[in-house]
Amino acid sequence: MPTRSNLAARCGATLLLVMFAAACSGAASNSPAGAQGPSLAAGASTIAAGATGTPAGQPQGQQGGAGSVDDGLGHPVNVCTLLPVATVASVTGEPLTVATEDDTLVSSKIYSCNYTNGAGTSGLIVTVEARVAASVYDSELSATNQVVTAKQISGLGDKAFSGPLGQEALFGNVLIKVSNLQSDDAAETLIRTLQPKL
Repeated sequence: MPTRSNLAARCGATLLLVMFAAACSGAASNSPAGAQGPSLAAGASTIAAGATGTPAGQPQGQQGGAGSVDDGLGHPVNVCTLLPVATVASVTGEPLTVATEDDTLVSSKIYSCNYTNGAGTSGLIVTVEARVAASVYDSELSATNQVVTAKQISGLGDKAFSGPLGQEALFGNVLIKVSNLQSDDAAETLIRTLQPKL
């Protein structure tokens, strides 16, 4: 029987493969860069961040018109401000003290906050995706189901699931993800807390 870490590694590898395939097919059809969105895998954000041309922490301009068909929000989001570290620590029961905004993919309408302890050795990531979120949700659900059977969650957004890498919930064309948190109940509470503030 595979261990949890093996499942997470295989799921992460599968998600990266799906993301790579989506990026290749997106380039062939002249869709905007990043339109498929990154996976939950932490490495994907790092890889994509290097392609933005703007140093981390520097604001980036948005591409595409606010309120466009594939834009679920029409405005930028600061996840760390909307979901403060004290709230996340209280909900999760984890000793989290640092919230670091990681909006390296603003042009793709992807906004993240990395919540960690003071040493930076444990934590979780909350991400909001507001461009082609329904397509991203479907591809990540499919990739998860190739490794393990995703747990469908009813009553959370339009549709939601959890898997080895975290929980995702789709609200119209806005996707909220909580990664690296073992408690589905805590992840759901974080999503329900953040969604009305968007």
